[in-house]
Formats: sequence, structure tokens, C-alpha cells
Amino acid sequence: MFDEILAEEYPKQITLKNSAEVTIRLLSSGDTDALYQFFQSISRDDRMFLRDNVRDKSVIEGWCRNMDLEHVIPVLALVGDKIVAEISLHLERHGWKSHIGKLRLVVHKDFRRQGLAVEMVKEVIEIALHTGSLEQLNAECMVDTQQGAIRMLELLGFIQRAILPGQVKDIEGRTHDLTLLSYELRDQEFHAID
Repeated sequence: MFDEILAEEYPKQITLKNSAEVTIRLLSSGDTDALYQFFQSISRDDRMFLRDNVRDKSVIEGWCRNMDLEHVIPVLALVGDKIVAEISLHLERHGWKSHIGKLRLVVHKDFRRQGLAVEMVKEVIEIALHTGSLEQLNAECMVDTQQGAIRMLELLGFIQRAILPGQVKDIEGRTHDLTLLSYELRDQEFHAID
């Protein structure tokens, strides 16, 4: 049923502040090359805190080959056939955190400050509401390098819950403080599709 809801929602079109026409859709198994190219085009600074080595094409191939919408829901933004942003909602279907989804977002530098990140986060909020099981979304940001992302999430209703000093190391081995932000889905009105 959830797959059917997602299939009805996507693809969709949005227009950015700079008038760029963007297609929002789910990742598909045929997106390996385009997604790999996207991650090669982002800066080293932007890759510094990614959990996976996106410079390794086999990592991207694995994502596209082993998609499981019960655990990860990846959404792309494309201008033409070029991926310009990727956001994913990570789900734990069992256990003590099964009511919490995690979001991860990467936007190409050429498409920042155009409203794309806001639209992508709104997409994930909408998807999270459709799951029927999530009560909260969490996002993690580095305090010292991602102030813009923190402000954007707060404007969308995320609340800063904690700052964890020295919690993460970047690819160069430097430690950074981690900010945990959360968004309460229980407060949202949503009418499920029957």
C-alpha cells in the first residue's frame, strides 16, 4: 500500500526562485550513473560528513540495486536529467526507535538558496506522515559548518534538542560538535489515503 501511495505522489514538478524547473521523484535502479555523477560534483567539504564513501561507485550501485522502501526512501531533484539534490528518509521498522525517522540531505552548491532544500525537506515530512508509524523526524548537523542548514530546519519547525561536543570526525580526522534537531509529526494534521 505504501509503495502505491509513493507511486501516486511522484514524479512532481516545482519551480525554484531562479525559475529553474525541477522534477522531484524517487530514486530508481537506473539512476546509478547520474547519482554517482552528482556525488562527484559536490565539493570535498560537502562530502566531508557523509556516512558513506560516495566516491566509490560500488556504494552508489549498491544503493540503486538494493532499494528497500521499508528502510530507506530516497528522493531526487533533477534539472533535465542531472541530479541536483538527494534526500533520504531512513526508517527503523522494529525496536525502540521505530517511531523516529532520520533525514539526510545533500544539495548541489549551484542550487542552494533557491528554495530547493526547503522543498526537499517538505517532501520527506509528507512521506513521513504517509507512513502512519512515524512520530518524529531527526536531522543531524555539524554546529560549526552547517549553520545555514540548522537555520533552515528551524524555520521549517525543527527544534534543536541537543549539541553533542566532539561527537563526529570528518574525513580529515578533525572533531566537530553535532547538533540534533527534531520535528514532531504528531502535531501535524494528516488524512491518510484509504
